[in-house]
Amino acid sequence: MKNLIWMLVLAVSAPACHQKAPVAQAATVPQAAKGAPAAADVAAMTAQPSLPSLFAASDTLTAPMRRLVSQYNLANLWQGDTKDKQGNPALEGFFGPDHYRFALVFSQVRRDEQHPAIYHVQGKCHYRKNVRKFAGTLTMRQVQDLPRGYFFIAGAGSELLDTAAAQTYTARAQLQLTEENSDNSGLFEGEAILDFYTLAKSKKVDYVTAVMGIDESMPTRGSGLLVRGNRLNRSTKQVKKFVISTDFFAAAPEVYKDFAIGDRGGEINPKYAKLGWNELWENEEWWADSPKPKLNL
Repeated sequence: MKNLIWMLVLAVSAPACHQKAPVAQAATVPQAAKGAPAAADVAAMTAQPSLPSLFAASDTLTAPMRRLVSQYNLANLWQGDTKDKQGNPALEGFFGPDHYRFALVFSQVRRDEQHPAIYHVQGKCHYRKNVRKFAGTLTMRQVQDLPRGYFFIAGAGSELLDTAAAQTYTARAQLQLTEENSDNSGLFEGEAILDFYTLAKSKKVDYVTAVMGIDESMPTRGSGLLVRGNRLNRSTKQVKKFVISTDFFAAAPEVYKDFAIGDRGGEINPKYAKLGWNELWENEEWWADSPKPKLNL
């Protein structure tokens, strides 16, 4: 009888022992991966903050826009390579919430042979004594008619006798730049806005600018060319806004009222002078590969 009881006990307990083995095996999986981050954690650690785009998916060139873009090469205007800018080709403006001085030069702008809406750019930017090279693209996303108003068409005079023959436009291009890899190098995402005119007969193009100072009714605020957006510092992961223009007052008109002090505005307000603006009139050609030597008198 005892043997029968022991046989029944063994028969009942054997399945229970068999079911416990998978549990013990499953418990060894986390032990093998102990200390290794999960895939989601790895993605979070390696991901770069995304730069917001200033364009919507619907911002694409229509057929009439593409015809205009194909007909006129705007490389010189995107570059700022005009007679009055060759002495100082830098686009000047402000970086970050404190309006620190920031400048950028497009040393080369070339229209893509297969895609005329795309311009390949190279250049340098200047911020806090640092000069960094960059490369990237300007991709035209919009071209709209610019209404005629109380503004000056650049180049008017002997080269443009009949202003009625000029067609005026505003172009918006997506700016994407990558600085050479180094400490605190960055990525740019933004938009370049160009107010320009065309002359169909001569294929001439040039800026449309305000008669005097700043004109808030114009897309470029009267400067002809304005660039704005965000920069990601790849070392610190910080994202800061920037805005630059052929006229830095047009870039940020809100600072105009207290930028200079004195009756004639001959002295820069100390709160801006300490942010790099005290070097404004030093004529340092930081964008040149071989800057001109400074004179020591």
